Amino acid sequence: MIKKNLLFICICLICKFTLSGQNIVVTERNKAFQVFKKQKEFYYIEKDFPLTDERWLATLEGFCTNTTKSNPEQLFYDLWKKANKMGANAFFIKDFSNTTDSIFVTVSIFNLTEEQLDDNYELYSCNKIYVFGDLIVSNFKTKTPKSRSFKINKEKIKVYPLSYYEYQSDIGEKVNVSIGGLFGSSYTRTGEARKKSIYLSFSGETIKPEINPMPMGGVGVRFSAKSIYLLDMNFGQFLVEILKR
Repeated sequence: MIKKNLLFICICLICKFTLSGQNIVVTERNKAFQVFKKQKEFYYIEKDFPLTDERWLATLEGFCTNTTKSNPEQLFYDLWKKANKMGANAFFIKDFSNTTDSIFVTVSIFNLTEEQLDDNYELYSCNKIYVFGDLIVSNFKTKTPKSRSFKINKEKIKVYPLSYYEYQSDIGEKVNVSIGGLFGSSYTRTGEARKKSIYLSFSGETIKPEINPMPMGGVGVRFSAKSIYLLDMNFGQFLVEILKR
């Protein structure tokens, strides 16, 4: 009986740590460079940005199990919180693996200067529209996960959970993204020189306020299944790297 009780307590503790952000582990740390001021931002670092170890703080590893309480959004949020506490304001994705029921990711975190952040921003992609499927997979064990249908310039497209659709618009091209027909929502965007890409989702109820503050242009209700939500650029690019296209 005592052994059973101890086993139950251990299981409860494991669940508690996993659900409270303890799925983030520090695997490496730069002892020669430390920042003691807690940061607020968490910028995505482009692959072409010339990184050095001078501003590198640490390497983090994290995972999610593609469930309601453990998903890509929660994983990003946990990495963000952990990195900020360590003085980091930017991250670079070193490696990741994406399977049916779990995602593992390794990121290097940095404290970049304002000049470095500006240079990195100039490397971000332009005039692309990314549309994401659901970030929580309720039926990933079935052969055909539930998809979401939407239209880009009247062309019907399906996007599945934990995947995304990418559309490259031309300069001067007017692009309309819509969902839900007559009583749904739509978003129109015209391509311009150096206009940064956007990241859209139809499942805004899963996104934390820090990552997705409002539906597009205030259209629709926050928990409506027929609303279009604009995701934070850094979170959006994180998803582009770890999800399937």
